[in-house]
Amino acid sequence: MTRKAIINAVLFQTIWFVCLLTGAFWALLATVCYLVFHHVFIMKNRHEWRLIAVFLLLGFVVDGSLFRLSLFTSTTEPWTALGVPPIWLLCLWVSVATLFAHSLSFLSKRYALAACFGLVGPTMSYFAGAKMAGITLASPLVYSLLIVAVLWTMILPFGVWLTDKWQLTDRKD
Repeated sequence: MTRKAIINAVLFQTIWFVCLLTGAFWALLATVCYLVFHHVFIMKNRHEWRLIAVFLLLGFVVDGSLFRLSLFTSTTEPWTALGVPPIWLLCLWVSVATLFAHSLSFLSKRYALAACFGLVGPTMSYFAGAKMAGITLASPLVYSLLIVAVLWTMILPFGVWLTDKWQLTDRKD
């Protein structure tokens, strides 16, 4: 793993904590600063912004649907009842998109492995993050987590596929 990939992974994890622990304003500020840093120092291909935009849209659709279907609920985020995810959660989606061409580049053309990672990683992230951010997952909890797992077994390979299709990484097989 390159130094840039490690920096990418560490900064993403930092953003994850900021988003979950500080709320919309600080999450947005930290994410904008991260994206500027990412653009200047980490990004190899400016077309990566397309992937970031796709994941922002996916965040609206996927998490918005989960809130609209009451699989996720929040007493502190008023717009979630209308299916609008919290800003800090959309910041996480944008930040996840920055991983594909860098710290997740080892998944290039490995869609089954990406699906396996999607099954576990994001599901545990939602579980831990919901507790930290005051989001309630519908009962029984195992069904909510199963839905998240199924979604991310498709989303993670999709991100890898877009990264491959748009040639966003310089990784060689």
